[in-house]
Amino acid sequence: MTTAPTGNPRTYQVRTYGCQMNVHDSERISGLMEQAGYVRAAESDEPDVVVFNTCAVRENADNRLYGNLGHLRPVKDKHPGMQIAVGGCLAQKDRGEIVSRAPWVDVVFGTHNIGSLPALLERARHNSAAEVEILESLEVFPPRCRRAASRRTRDGSRSRWGATTPAPSASSRRCAARRRTAGRARSSPRWRRWSPRACWR
Repeated sequence: MTTAPTGNPRTYQVRTYGCQMNVHDSERISGLMEQAGYVRAAESDEPDVVVFNTCAVRENADNRLYGNLGHLRPVKDKHPGMQIAVGGCLAQKDRGEIVSRAPWVDVVFGTHNIGSLPALLERARHNSAAEVEILESLEVFPPRCRRAASRRTRDGSRSRWGATTPAPSASSRRCAARRRTAGRARSSPRWRRWSPRACWR
């Protein structure tokens, strides 16, 4: 995992706009930042990293974001090493346009790239260039999830994406066998002697 530089730990602040889901995502962002070695900044201090978690559905969301980014530009000029990251729904929508309108932004990440934020911040510091990473969806599942998709437990049940489907009982297996037999026997006049509905009694 990417960690903050050694010495005095870098501080961060997350500014959340929008719905309750954004509040949940901001809590996740805070956890990732602290795992990477960052420390939450005090209210009276200027943080080393400011993360905007945006929402695209609220009225004037664009104007609010770019207005706040404009206010941070002189602060960043006076604070060498400060970084600004923009994520959330508006980042997913505007993508590289954010860097075009606010070139002092260091990182733009989408709603599916939250886990990459610490690495993107470190890469932007190292390259002295903005990092924009947007994924449309989680297109590739981790290998562990793929193995879980086809794993069977000891009792014969199948575990799929973390959920376990119980193994069929002996009676349900017999019923399924009868339905298959009935389907094959329908060409024979004798199939009417036994009705598949008996399985559901």
